[in-house]
Amino acid sequence: MTNLDRNDTDVRRPARRGPPNRMNDLPYREWMKFQKSFFWYDSDAALVNECIRFFTKSIWQCGAPSRTLLAGFADQCSVALPPRVIETVGQAKSIGSLTDAIEERAKSDERYDFLLIDLRRLVHDERTLDNLLALHSVRLFSALRSLLQEDRYCILLVETEGPGGGGFPLPWSVALAGREKLKLRDEKVGLLRDGGGVVYCLIMQASDDMRPPSDLLPASIHVDRSLDDIPSWTLPKPPPRTKHEILHPAKFPETLVQEFIERFSKPGEKILDPMAGTGSAVIAALRAGRHGYGVELVPEFVDIANARISREKTPVLFEQFELTCNAEVFQGDAARFNEIHSLNGTQFSYVITSPPYWSMLQNRGSEYQRERRRRNLKLVYSDDPRDMGNVQDYDEFVQLLCRIYTGLADRLEPEGVLTVIVKNVKREHTVYPLAWDLVRQLSAPKAPYDYVGTTLWCQDDVRLKPFAVGIHWVSNTLHQYCLHFRNRRAKMT
Repeated sequence: MTNLDRNDTDVRRPARRGPPNRMNDLPYREWMKFQKSFFWYDSDAALVNECIRFFTKSIWQCGAPSRTLLAGFADQCSVALPPRVIETVGQAKSIGSLTDAIEERAKSDERYDFLLIDLRRLVHDERTLDNLLALHSVRLFSALRSLLQEDRYCILLVETEGPGGGGFPLPWSVALAGREKLKLRDEKVGLLRDGGGVVYCLIMQASDDMRPPSDLLPASIHVDRSLDDIPSWTLPKPPPRTKHEILHPAKFPETLVQEFIERFSKPGEKILDPMAGTGSAVIAALRAGRHGYGVELVPEFVDIANARISREKTPVLFEQFELTCNAEVFQGDAARFNEIHSLNGTQFSYVITSPPYWSMLQNRGSEYQRERRRRNLKLVYSDDPRDMGNVQDYDEFVQLLCRIYTGLADRLEPEGVLTVIVKNVKREHTVYPLAWDLVRQLSAPKAPYDYVGTTLWCQDDVRLKPFAVGIHWVSNTLHQYCLHFRNRRAKMT
């Protein structure tokens, strides 16, 4: 069952009125269901059908039928959606033969409104990825750009390397390489019911990308495959936020954090969140029977966090026990962690945190900001110049963030795990791949961590918003990356 088949109760809006639909023939309700950035994946045929229906019209305003090209799929997944014209390039034995076939098609005068390219069987491990990047990438993406009408869309299907969330992040590498010829617009992720894997739908457009292409090569990061039970995705069910918790503009749920704390640490060990906000990770540590410590820059959030901790440790009626683990949030700057004297000499078994997503909260035109402004709630974390959410330059922000996490490696036990919860940022139709840039820098050969894997946090409790309905593709990004890293230092035996 895909998004268009679901009875999604998040969509309760009446039929939309306004400018005509320029992209497809879908009614507002079905358009909105496709906007969700994750979906349950059951079959190629259902996915192909849904994508063609979203990215093309049956008949364009000029009277011509839309043209779609499918490449790399098995023959049995072909679909018929007349009067659309749907052509296929059959399943190839290698990425080289597929590239040759697409290049040959590009020599003709044919141009398409939508391309759907299946790379799952051809790029499935580090060896086949190296082959694509070294020998065929420029040719493939150049041919795809030539085949597309200007500003029209192409989707590349790429699966993660293994059945779980571990292994090299193949889809990210393909997406970054494609930016040289196509604009990376977004992604949808399909959650596989059988085996728990993920298929990435990388959505690209026939226009120039504002961000330069970049490499994420198998040789450029260290991958630790020893933790082979990393889940690909999780759908926690967080309780409603309290009146105090809602004051923080970006709180993550304790249920999510506790899941990782119990996976990557043992009872009685020490847990740290260096950007603690209102103390969710510390609360989750307490509930899991761990000692929880946090550092937070904003004094208001420190007070809220410690008040929450105090309430959490207070026995309630009929309970005969009190939580005995230590827990506290300290006011301080994560970038100057060693100056927090109360934590001097403390070693942590596990670190979990969610940094600001660049200066995303300062995007005053967003639906999220308008809603918080209507309710007279805090729009940004603070106006402190040390606040990472106030850094305006993206590359400077990433460097500062990596410097903080690199410094924390000395306070994390050897082979201890660091989990960073982030999502990629979109600004003015440009994707800034924050999650992928963190993996590339924190797991580089001279960096202190090995990349363990990624768990997608899928938010099924967030209502959909009508971004660019009728005009172009802008997803409701309802999945976030929980990036797992392991301290490269080996334990003493």
